[in-house]
Parts: sequence; C-alpha cells; structure tokens
Amino acid sequence: MRVGILGAGITGSCAALELASRGFAVDLYDRREEPVSAASFCNEGKIHLGILYAKDSSHQTARLMIAGALAFTPLLRKWVGFRPDRSTISTPFFYGVHRGTMVPVDKLRAHYQVCKDIFREAIEAGAEPYLDMEKSCDTAELMPSEIAALVEPEFFETVFRTSERAVDPRGIAELLRLAIRAEPRINFIGSATITDVAVLDRSLSVTFEHEGTSNRCDYDHVANALWDGRLEIDARLGLRPLHPWSYRYKFGNRIFIPLAPTDIPSITCVLGPFGDIVNFGAKGLFLSWYPQGMIGTSYDLRPPEWDAQLSAEQRLEVFRRSFAEWQKRCPMLSALAFSDKNVDPAGGVIFAWGDTGVDDQQSKLHDRHELGVYSVGNYHSVNTGKYTLGPLMGLRTAERILGVS
Repeated sequence: MRVGILGAGITGSCAALELASRGFAVDLYDRREEPVSAASFCNEGKIHLGILYAKDSSHQTARLMIAGALAFTPLLRKWVGFRPDRSTISTPFFYGVHRGTMVPVDKLRAHYQVCKDIFREAIEAGAEPYLDMEKSCDTAELMPSEIAALVEPEFFETVFRTSERAVDPRGIAELLRLAIRAEPRINFIGSATITDVAVLDRSLSVTFEHEGTSNRCDYDHVANALWDGRLEIDARLGLRPLHPWSYRYKFGNRIFIPLAPTDIPSITCVLGPFGDIVNFGAKGLFLSWYPQGMIGTSYDLRPPEWDAQLSAEQRLEVFRRSFAEWQKRCPMLSALAFSDKNVDPAGGVIFAWGDTGVDDQQSKLHDRHELGVYSVGNYHSVNTGKYTLGPLMGLRTAERILGVS
C-alpha cells in the first residue's frame, strides 16, 4: 500500500510515524524545508483542558480537548520518546477574566466544574495522567490580594489558578524532525507545493511543484493534513467546506531569556480580547495579544502568504505593541531585561470554522468540536483544529487509512 500525506505539521508528521511503526511506507510532503516549521512550530503550545471554551454550552469542545490532552504524552512518547519535564513544559496557567467578559464569572465557575468532571471521568476510565503529572483538573479562584500580586486589578474581574500547562512546541518540533529523519519508511519531500490531487481508476494522483519542476506520484491512500491549503485541495476533488470558515494570521512572539517560575505568570486573558503569556523557564517567554497580533483575516480557500508580506521591522513593531498591551495588564513584564536580538516575532495561520470575529457571541470560533478526519473513498481530509489534538488526530488519520476503528 502506497500512502501520501500532504502537510508535515504535527498531525501529518504523527500520522506518518504511526503508519511507519506499523510497517507502511509513507511519502510526507511539506512546502517548508523541514517538517513542523509553520503553525505547529510557533504557537503557544497550550495543551487545552477545555477551560478556554466556556461559550460551548454543549461541552463537546471540552470533551474533545481533554481527550486530546490526555492522549498527547503517551502518543508522543511512543513515536518520539517525549517525556515532559521542567525544560519542556510551562508553569501552570492562570485565567484572567477581563472586565466586560463575554461569559459571566458565575458561568465560568460552572464550566470549569464541568471540565473537572470530564477529566475525572477520563482518568477513572484508565487515561494516563495529564502530561505525566496531573490526575485531576484543578481550578481555584484567587483572593484579591493574590490577584494584585500577579496582574493589574483594574483590567480583571477575577483570576483563576489552573493545572493547565503548555509544552514548548519548538522542542516538540525538533523531536518530530529527528524521528522522521531516523525512520527509513518515511520519505520526507520538503520545499514541495501541492498543486492537485485527482482520483484515478484504482488510486489517487498527487501533483506537486518541487525544485522548479512539476511532479506526479500515485497512491492507494492520500491524507490531506495541510493547514492553510487544505480547503483548496479538497475543492479540486469537489469537496465543499462543512461551514463558513476563516483564516487568521496571529503573532506568537518568543522572548529568549531564562526565567524563574516566579518571574512571570503563565496567563490567558478571557473571554473576549484573547491573549497569552507563557513562562517556559529556561526556554523563555511566549507572548501574544490578539487585538494587536492578529494582523490578517481571509475567507478564501487559500489565505495570502502573510509571512512573506512583513519586514523584520514590521514584525518587531507588532511585538512591541502586543508587549505594551500586556505590560499594562501584567506589570511584572516591566522587570524583564531583553533586547530586540532576544525576540523572535513569529506568526502563524489559524484555521477555524466561523466567519465572524471573537467579539461575536454566536461565532463558531468559540467552539472547536466539529473536527477530525473526513473521508471520501481513499482520500482523507484532516481538520486538526488545535495543537492539543495533533497527536490524537495523527493517530486517527493513520487508523482511518488502515481501516482500524
């Protein structure tokens, strides 16, 4: 059986490693020179426990995120030997509820309790501990004096301490790259742009541009795990998107200075003008502020090449504006000593169902449960949705190809 996987982000790479572990040869394509070099490389790496998705009253998003979070470590341990420790995971997140939140605090409390219950049920059913550390999902509301020690109270109604963490996505990317290079059954084809997929009598053909030439390979199965080009390739096979959609380009800045756990809190601002600070200790700080860092939106089948449109100085300016907004809310940032050379103002594309912004109460951006693998014959289109779900969706993609439930 010949398998082609389009897109070597976290999901495509995990699917390739699972197929290879079962003895199958895979061609793994990506337009970058290295696997896991785009959105899976430069996001915040949060391993969601459903806490963020308080506007999904069905709690389907929370259930899916918790399933992905609890599968994250055991699957990556199997494929790449991942073992979480203080060098690869963040400090626990605080959730800062900003004034004017879209979800009142009492409803947030109720939602967090549901997340705890779903998590507990999964552990009782045999799931491994979250990131090899936690057998419970914990949230606790801070006292006013504790809030004032972390953030500027004028911006926040309250703050919750949680057991949710992030993994360093750049470290995970390197582990995946090493595993792909070391696996003889995986043929990685980098700097390749997929231009077409067509159905033949008994197979599928993939056409791609590589090193200035057009090439074609035929496969028994093709998995489309592209992130910002998936819909365009689906459309070539007559597959229409399930919902209105949007692509957004958001900055996820890194500041590479060593931090102690108490220097800066890992904090997510909810629920409205989203933003994150993530303390990765020796690996530095991640910082994003949605209103400043979200610099492009597209409703086309393929979004613009936003990366190529921004100069180095423009990138730094987006970082400076984002940092300044967070500095107002978290004054502890003012104590950080760093220069421009310590900053990587990276950006990445976000794909989601929904064509209205996060300020719309009814936006589908507030839930992420209509995700997964959609198959037509031996063609499989994969919507991962969130980084948390990458390994789980990689496994499900491989199992769909193999006909395994």
